[in-house]
Amino acid sequence: MIFRQKYSLALVSILFLNSTTLFPDIRPNIILVMVDDFGHECVESYGGESYTTPQLSRMANEGAQFNHAHSQNICTPSRVQIMTGKYNVRNYTRFANLDHSEYTFGNALQEAGYATCISGKWQLGGNAQTIKNLGFDEHCLWRINGANDERYVSPTLLTNGKSEAFPGLYGPRLQQDFVASFIQRNKSKPFFVYYPMTLPHYPFQPTPDSDDWDPTRDPRFNDTLYFKDMVSYLDKLVGELIDLLIEEGIEKNTLLIFSSDNGSDHRIRSLQNGLSIAGAKGKMTVDATHVPFLVRWPAVVDKNTQINGLIDFSDIYATLMDVAGIDNANQLEKNQRDGHSFLPLLTGAKQEIRDHSFCWYMERTDMTDIKSFIQNKDYKLHNDGRFIDKSADRFERMPIDDSALLVEQKKLKAKFEKQMDYYLSLRPERIPYNNSQAIQLPGVLEFEAYDLGMPNITYYDLSKGNSSGGFWRREDVDILSKRGRHFITNTETGEWLEYSIKTKQAGEFSMTIKYSAISDGAIHFEIGGKPITPSIVLPQTPSEIITSLPLPKTLSLPKGDHILRLVIDRGNINLDSLFVRQKK
Repeated sequence: MIFRQKYSLALVSILFLNSTTLFPDIRPNIILVMVDDFGHECVESYGGESYTTPQLSRMANEGAQFNHAHSQNICTPSRVQIMTGKYNVRNYTRFANLDHSEYTFGNALQEAGYATCISGKWQLGGNAQTIKNLGFDEHCLWRINGANDERYVSPTLLTNGKSEAFPGLYGPRLQQDFVASFIQRNKSKPFFVYYPMTLPHYPFQPTPDSDDWDPTRDPRFNDTLYFKDMVSYLDKLVGELIDLLIEEGIEKNTLLIFSSDNGSDHRIRSLQNGLSIAGAKGKMTVDATHVPFLVRWPAVVDKNTQINGLIDFSDIYATLMDVAGIDNANQLEKNQRDGHSFLPLLTGAKQEIRDHSFCWYMERTDMTDIKSFIQNKDYKLHNDGRFIDKSADRFERMPIDDSALLVEQKKLKAKFEKQMDYYLSLRPERIPYNNSQAIQLPGVLEFEAYDLGMPNITYYDLSKGNSSGGFWRREDVDILSKRGRHFITNTETGEWLEYSIKTKQAGEFSMTIKYSAISDGAIHFEIGGKPITPSIVLPQTPSEIITSLPLPKTLSLPKGDHILRLVIDRGNINLDSLFVRQKK
């Protein structure tokens, strides 16, 4: 084993050589597969008994299996964390969104000369240009502007900027074929494939390998009976990737990683080592974040390697940089990350790379419902004080009372508390809503795009929660969505919202507001706690239809970056947007 370690480290050093005119670029290829809603209890090599996963077992047998790997507890947080290497407390904004100002592993690998590709489920906002800006040369995606219909039967996909429907075809097959084509076209140079596969997320449906596959089936059909078929299909796709690498003669120099974005859907129950395990996606329990994590890299990783060191999704970014020989330590703006490379675990140089992992989960956009925990391999501390012995209490039903803690447990809990305080302190006080960019004025201020932050810091709202459906953001500030437009509703006297703004030059600005009101309302604006307008009356409108009204008052704005506060002087108004023009 010592020889193997030395050989592996020497090989890795060779692979890190950059290309020159004399030598080919032989840095490792990287394929990162992340499936959707698939807990470790579903995989045979982890003791799963309900599904057949021979190709995942093959990966474990031909490479490494991590036994303590953790994602976030639900999809968007995991997708943000895996791409940026940062704990969500630093940069998470809202569900189905990645702050597009972030620097991703796609950017880093692309800048280092890798051909880059993403295929699968996006669900992080934006369009084809967004994907290019985040570091990917090619893409074939679902859940993005231009591809928001079905993902499985008769899907609509966005492929290198082109939106196309595929009646009667199967989305996962099309996206797998795209990945295969990319690999074949780029096998002579280092490539990176990020493959956030759509399977086996709800809706649960037959696959082309199912006995009752029907390409004309209603794409909304759903039956948990077919989860098993979807698992078999994703397993087959992984096997196809391995076979392709072998056929193309690049398997030894290709790092293939398989994992999942979070635990299984709550509607799925699976057997694992004789226990019936309910899917825990979205919860804060072990089975929500403990995911399968397999690595195949024949040139470096021994067969049948069992790795018991703790890792989490923030470590993937650091590992890919290590594998590709990228050192951005001197680029401070790109280096505020939380991960550690697990390459030493793969080579056998180390047994552990971290002694704890942190999870921060914001259920609602306004940060009034945040959950977090610190854990190691054996214990876990929740932010509400619950201290869990994971080995004895897998489902976290019996937190240990402080009076029952042993001496070493008390020390560990105190250590966890300090670590928790540190991570929670990393949360920015405010994050400008539009990808951390201040609203440029003159321009349009959308009222729902107020700065993300804590209550009484970036907003003040008197109502508690929402009263009905149709709300775009589930939070105390009521934002209703109708016909694709979002507006502030249920306003009350004394409430306020704040916006990060940037003006190129000082001056007086005219305003046109879009709003509706069931009775006369009124607003005013402030900067630095001082009013910059008098109270402006917004007359009752004939109906709830949004009305455009030029305002008689002007907005006096200084040059530069400022926080603009909108104050509700009289409520019962719905606020859509404010068009700001500089007066000549």
